[in-house]
Amino acid sequence: FDNLPLLVSAGGTTLKVWNPLNGSCVLTFRTMHAKTITSICVLDIPYDEAEDDDNVANRKKRHIMTASLDGLLRIHSISNEDIAAGSLPFLHGMQFSDPLSALAISPDMSRVAIGSTTGIVTVHQRRALLSKQQDVKERREPRHGTYSYFMRGAHEKAHDPDDYLLLHQKKQKLAEYDSLLRKFRYGDALDKVLQQRQPQVVIAVIEELGKRRGLTIALSNRDEESLEAILSFTIRFIDDPKYSTYLIGVAHILCDIYGTLIGQSSVVDELFSKLRNKVTNECSAQRMLLRMLGQIDFVMTTAEIESAEEKTSRSV
Repeated sequence: FDNLPLLVSAGGTTLKVWNPLNGSCVLTFRTMHAKTITSICVLDIPYDEAEDDDNVANRKKRHIMTASLDGLLRIHSISNEDIAAGSLPFLHGMQFSDPLSALAISPDMSRVAIGSTTGIVTVHQRRALLSKQQDVKERREPRHGTYSYFMRGAHEKAHDPDDYLLLHQKKQKLAEYDSLLRKFRYGDALDKVLQQRQPQVVIAVIEELGKRRGLTIALSNRDEESLEAILSFTIRFIDDPKYSTYLIGVAHILCDIYGTLIGQSSVVDELFSKLRNKVTNECSAQRMLLRMLGQIDFVMTTAEIESAEEKTSRSV
């Protein structure tokens, strides 16, 4: 089978090896993966060039590499003897913390790219093959205080030309109101986001305060200046359908907390009066729309009944 192309398919945790020339299944093998296999690759790794073998096909080691949702990368042998024996011996494996979803091999079989479900891609490079005649000497750490210890690393290269250098990504800086929220300074966070005058951001902070049950804390203990900012924002956007769901609750809390202080500040009294007029006008408009909707429903229902009666009279 070394001279034939092979196709490998995976279903669940089972591998099947096919002969594409006649469409026959050569081997069915159940792997030791605990979860579904998501990606497979067939490797043709060459032997050492020093081996005397005239057949080029026999100079290759054929392996199957599988990646699964259990976070395991497994390499199996797929030689003629293995297919004849009906098994794929396990050779090597790697454990990853995240489930694996993709696997790819470079054309020269020197690099493998492994993708996980979290979006992280890891690239591994195969070590260069060493000839049998080359003597590999183990490097020993020189003793402390010697000249060799002082000069260690002086002639080493910074990095190999084939290495990939990954630049450290700078940590994204949090907005000031986000930092205040993390410190549980809810009132200061609300004041800071109101200064930006971006209603989407303000509503997002109000929603987050509601989830943390800190909206009442953020609206309490306010002076005239800080109370004016939140009241002005509420008056401006309380009739906006996108924000009314959140601002109605804010208006209720403001009335409960500062309702007894009416008459102590002319500015606050004027703002509460504007809020009342805005809510009154909006309620009147909603009631008028409901009446109009009821009238439209009555007209549509009457027309349907008359149409049904007319069809009945015609059939009779």
